[in-house]
Amino acid sequence: MKLPAASLTIKITVLIVIVLIVGFGISTILTIQRESDLLVEQSKGAARRLTMTLIASIESAMLQERPDITRGLIQEMQSTTPVEGLTIYRHNGVEAFTDLETLKAVSKEAELPKGVAASIEKMARPAGAVMTGPLFKKAVDTLQTQESLEEQNGVLLFTLHQPIPNQERCQGCHGTDHKVRAVVRVQTSMAPVFAAVHAQRNRQIMVGIVTIIVAGGALALVMRSVVVRPIQSLALAAKRIGEGDFAVRVPADSGDEMAELGGALNDMTVRLATAKQDLETRNAELAS
Repeated sequence: MKLPAASLTIKITVLIVIVLIVGFGISTILTIQRESDLLVEQSKGAARRLTMTLIASIESAMLQERPDITRGLIQEMQSTTPVEGLTIYRHNGVEAFTDLETLKAVSKEAELPKGVAASIEKMARPAGAVMTGPLFKKAVDTLQTQESLEEQNGVLLFTLHQPIPNQERCQGCHGTDHKVRAVVRVQTSMAPVFAAVHAQRNRQIMVGIVTIIVAGGALALVMRSVVVRPIQSLALAAKRIGEGDFAVRVPADSGDEMAELGGALNDMTVRLATAKQDLETRNAELAS
């Protein structure tokens, strides 16, 4: 069974919708990608700023010979900052600011203010697992920040390893046999970021769908008025001319190609009417 041919209005509407889908689709994809990259970079930037703030606080407290303040600050930040992990490691991978090894080494070279050692001893705890990861080693070897995105327990984490150089002013307590005094390791979950990305993506898709529907409907109505109706008028006029009605005329005052076509059809109708009248006159003369 042959399906009925689709009307010109439907064909034009479908074409408009396809063009809008392609155009808005590409635009939406690019916008989503750009905003996703921006949100991810903002999250990474927050982790970098947190790390640099912590390093500045450590440097300040250590130069004032107050490592106890540094330990307290780190413990507080570990429990209050919205990050998944915040750990400082010595250049050999052992967790810093936990045991009393550094305190013992420093005490041999310098005398700490009264009460500092006692305060540090109260905060002492066993060190965590030794850090041996490739990014940690690379940070120690190159003195450059190392960053990565890695998944742990189904959660995507942004991990940053920021080395702290063993500056000359620090070597009196920390020795001169290593270039890196410590590495700050910060891990922050990217789940909230990607949740925001997905929400933004859904909003963009909804805006695109609504825009396509509204714009497609409006353009279809305009095309129906500007193109389809004039063509229908021409088709109806041509049908009446075929039936012998040479008095029919179509509007030809729009100033566009449809007007030219209408004018040509009107001229043809006039010539057909004249030819018919001449033929009838000759037939009448022959009959008489």
